[in-house]
Amino acid sequence: MKEKFFILIVVVFSMLAIPLSALSTDDENALPVTNPLWNEPYTPQNTQLDLGEIKVLKDDVVTSFSVRDYLFGVIAAEMPALYEVEAIKAQAVAAYTFTLYRIQNNTNTEYDITADGQTAQCFITRNEAAARWGEKAEEYAKKIDDCIKSVEGCYLSYQNAPIFAAYHAISPGKTNSCKDVWDKDLPYLISVDSTGDTLADGFLSETQFTAAEIAEKLKEIASPPDAQTNYFANIIASQTGYVKSIEYCGKKIAGQQLRDILALRSCNFTIDFVDGNYKFTVKGYGHGVGMSQTGANYLAKQGKTFEKILLCYYPGTSLQKN
Repeated sequence: MKEKFFILIVVVFSMLAIPLSALSTDDENALPVTNPLWNEPYTPQNTQLDLGEIKVLKDDVVTSFSVRDYLFGVIAAEMPALYEVEAIKAQAVAAYTFTLYRIQNNTNTEYDITADGQTAQCFITRNEAAARWGEKAEEYAKKIDDCIKSVEGCYLSYQNAPIFAAYHAISPGKTNSCKDVWDKDLPYLISVDSTGDTLADGFLSETQFTAAEIAEKLKEIASPPDAQTNYFANIIASQTGYVKSIEYCGKKIAGQQLRDILALRSCNFTIDFVDGNYKFTVKGYGHGVGMSQTGANYLAKQGKTFEKILLCYYPGTSLQKN
């Protein structure tokens, strides 16, 4: 569930993980938040767990895949194949759990899940994966297949139902709570430490815009009278640093909406305004909710098993097997 919700859901990872947008409003006391990764009601219900084939909507075509082939395609699309084995196992369980959760919300469609990382999980076929990996294709395919087989049927549950197993690429050192991102208070999607992310390549990024570029990109929000003043103000951020809301020319918008418009790697950012130019310094990659794929890889390198990795990022859940 990854940018490229994740993110059930991402940045998503890789991942998944997944721009999820919030809408602006003239009411300063309310910022309605939308999350395309779940359908209301978002609370999971008991779902049929003995899956046969999974019907995937990709490029406007519905194709059926075995569970193994589907999970292979998700992992190949969402997580670097060079990651540690225990991290890939954790990704396989999270992806399978996300799939179970998502299928229950797609009972009225001709497909079970889409291959769109913004609304579900990214997915590529085995042939697409082989083309991506080149000479490493056989090695990586065996590695992922072995990981999938070793955790086959394993999923995370809360109150006897598959959880909304959001995941993303890189956190800013702590994951984000579901409530801070999508205004849904899920007890297993709270902020947890993920300090290994701060050591990762891509943890920090910078993006610069001229005043004219900002004015053009945000013209649907407001029109600044000139380019000599910083028109961003009143940033409200979560404890983990993700921008929840910000004002542009006096108009309040969600941090996630600004991230989407400017194509930032996450909405954990600061803004510097110098000589009419805006510099965004961004931490992490993705929505930050649930399992950090980079953090999972770091924990695997420290000797943590996939079970411990999953229970670190989804506290209060239990690992089940069907």
